[in-house]
Amino acid sequence: MNESFTVGLNHQEVLRRRARVRRTRMVGGSVVLLMSAIGIGLATVLATVIGSQYWPVALLMGASFLLMAAPTLKAMAVSEKLKRWYDANGLPPYAMRMTPAALELGVEGASAPVVLPWPAVSGLQVKGKFGQPVLEVLLQPGVTPASPGVFGLDHPAAKATLGPSKWIKSAGFYSVASLDRPLEAIAQALHHYSQGQATLR
Repeated sequence: MNESFTVGLNHQEVLRRRARVRRTRMVGGSVVLLMSAIGIGLATVLATVIGSQYWPVALLMGASFLLMAAPTLKAMAVSEKLKRWYDANGLPPYAMRMTPAALELGVEGASAPVVLPWPAVSGLQVKGKFGQPVLEVLLQPGVTPASPGVFGLDHPAAKATLGPSKWIKSAGFYSVASLDRPLEAIAQALHHYSQGQATLR
């Protein structure tokens, strides 16, 4: 193989995926909020119109629907913030590049690629998110921005992409459809450049 293996991005597919994910989140969130509003309305009717003896049940109903609505509102706000962030940041020149020394990740919004030496990389994993296969990067346990040879992992954009937060993290690293190399070629390159340390799962 050559000195490096680069996986580029299909920009149109990335934009389509963003729109699809956002639409799914907003429609799902709207349905949950509508159900919560109906539930809170029923609880109010139960407490005020039907009879005051039902206020404990109504209070419990109202509280449960509020608990359901709160995380949905937060997720929708994060989705809107993510859209504004996408609009302000361009796509990186590539999704990833493999060299004998490291795996480099092009992360949206980061000024430079994230560099992960091969001992820090467990592998890559294909997971289904929002109805489509997404390629995720798996780090070895205990890998931090201060780990030897790791560069750029402390950047906020990298944390949002690779971090574990369910509120911050977008839906995976990149969708398989947005990559300009087939999974078979990526798996072979991963095995070659990591000398068998990392695999595609």
